Amino acid sequence: MISLKKIIPALLLITFLSGCMTLLNIKLPDGVYVIGDFSNGVPSSEYKMALQGDFYTLELPSSVLSFENDIAWYQVVVVENGKPVKTTSEIPLWKQLVGATVTIYATPNLMENDTAKGVGDSEKETPPWYCAGDFNNWTLEEMTYQDGKFVLNTGRTVSSGETIQYKIARNTDWTPYEEQFDGTSYEAGYGKNATFTADKDGTFVIEFDPKTSTLQAYVE
Repeated sequence: MISLKKIIPALLLITFLSGCMTLLNIKLPDGVYVIGDFSNGVPSSEYKMALQGDFYTLELPSSVLSFENDIAWYQVVVVENGKPVKTTSEIPLWKQLVGATVTIYATPNLMENDTAKGVGDSEKETPPWYCAGDFNNWTLEEMTYQDGKFVLNTGRTVSSGETIQYKIARNTDWTPYEEQFDGTSYEAGYGKNATFTADKDGTFVIEFDPKTSTLQAYVE
């Protein structure tokens, strides 16, 4: 099956879908949906997420995923008043870390159109993750999994106003390419880095939340 990634960008797809529904006077049930090749790229009741605690979740069978070079893709769409109002960028799943099912998490109030923010999955929760940046001459260091997040205390002392670029990856050789993350989108290749400016003097720390695709740095 041909990936949506090769056919049409996510935001254009949702815009097109919304326009078609307006013309046809069709309304989707409000909710949060996972879409991909398995849903023909449109919200479907079969892949509607359910609110569980702080997250909308969906357990997606890996059998429905279309892997190409060991990577499959999905997106999350928020429907309000019968129309799609938010859609993420495409988010990769690495076959090596996907079991019989993969759990997708969504936090709609954190979501932004065409980014990965607010959405994560159980594949992203699986260690290891590595981080590199200006602080260590771009040498990937393994992050520590603690309290549901991946953390790297760099040991690097920074000064207020100092700016550092960084990003995370799955392996020490930056593979798979699709699992490089800059805090906005996956596939963060050369030059697509997160940027942090220190607000005080102290030790530079980096933190990644795999359930919300939130990558942030701070000084402690």
